[in-house]
Amino acid sequence: MFSPESPSDQAFFVSLAELYGEELGSALLRPRVLPLVPEITLYLLADDYPKESLGRESYEKLMANPPYWAFCWGGGQAMARFILDNPDSVKSTPVVDFGAGSGVAAIAALLAGAPAALAVDIDPVALAAATANGRLNGVLMKPVQEAGRAPDRLVLAADICYEESGMAGVQQHLGSGGRVLVSDSRIEQLTARLPGLRQVAEYSVKTFPDLDEHQRYDSVGLYSNFL
Repeated sequence: MFSPESPSDQAFFVSLAELYGEELGSALLRPRVLPLVPEITLYLLADDYPKESLGRESYEKLMANPPYWAFCWGGGQAMARFILDNPDSVKSTPVVDFGAGSGVAAIAALLAGAPAALAVDIDPVALAAATANGRLNGVLMKPVQEAGRAPDRLVLAADICYEESGMAGVQQHLGSGGRVLVSDSRIEQLTARLPGLRQVAEYSVKTFPDLDEHQRYDSVGLYSNFL
């Protein structure tokens, strides 16, 4: 067990225990330093998170609202690493972390000098997690479930294009003339579906904690229409 950083974070972890049950609640979350991005610490599941033999009630709660935010996916780590290594890509630019999950992309952008960040996710629990993670790293983002049209903002899209809604959101922003930075480990020939993007970097990184996925998902490409 650990002590959350603020009363707001304590309320967040209490709500997690109520939502998922004790075995998937606050007892299994820890502040964890990211392997590829040691500058950032996130509240994530411990390595011994339950993979088997969940009770029926806990399993049904988990499937009804999967805690994607409790993992830092390879695309999120790669995005954060690229931003921190290339701060000029976000300096003086408000950003939108689209499909924010843990909020790692928004956190990296704010640490690198972005003046403001929206964390956008349809899951209110993810937004609470992203906000807690921001506080853990000394930055403040604005959590919202819908960003609306924001062609003047830089959209950060980490491992969300495999979902049609994620792909459509990126396509819409590109169509409005907006700038994007996309990280992806799931789609082959991504630039064929998102014309105007070019690959600017590639990383080898696993989801953290490890999900034992196929090694092909360890290769993450970074794409942009302005770099």
